[in-house]
Amino acid sequence: MWLKQHQIESETAVRAPAELVWQHATEVDIASFEHPAYLALLDIPKPLRAEITRAGVGGRRVAFFANGRTFTQTITTWQPHTQYEFTFQASPNFRVGYLLDLADGPFQMKSGSYRIVPQGEGVQLFLASTYQLRGFWGYCLALPVRLVLNVFQRYLLRGIRANAEREAGDA
Repeated sequence: MWLKQHQIESETAVRAPAELVWQHATEVDIASFEHPAYLALLDIPKPLRAEITRAGVGGRRVAFFANGRTFTQTITTWQPHTQYEFTFQASPNFRVGYLLDLADGPFQMKSGSYRIVPQGEGVQLFLASTYQLRGFWGYCLALPVRLVLNVFQRYLLRGIRANAEREAGDA
């Protein structure tokens, strides 16, 4: 059976201190942002928030979505204000694209990471995702999955940037 792991990374400049960006990357509140129509058409559920239930390596973060499903993330790297890495475990029957089961389908999210690098009067925020494609359908989905993940990462980064910059401006 064909099986391949891929990684994709996106980045954005954020005009806010690393401490504030860290807070918004680890405890994401993106519910206030409009879910792009093109993601809704692709049946990509709107992320609502992500909450740390236990900080540090071995801890957990749970990401909640509008479809009632979750990603449970186990923290593998925890370097406050610098780097945060985690594995993904999709809840059963977490479907995207109308057919793809993220818990047990040809496309599965494996891990993710945020890196915060000081730059000028703010930071550069990186979001990387590692995913696996398997079987015939995984092979066929390689390009569409990469394109959609890139769009989704940029959507998350824009939300984190907006929240952090808004809070930095309020301070």
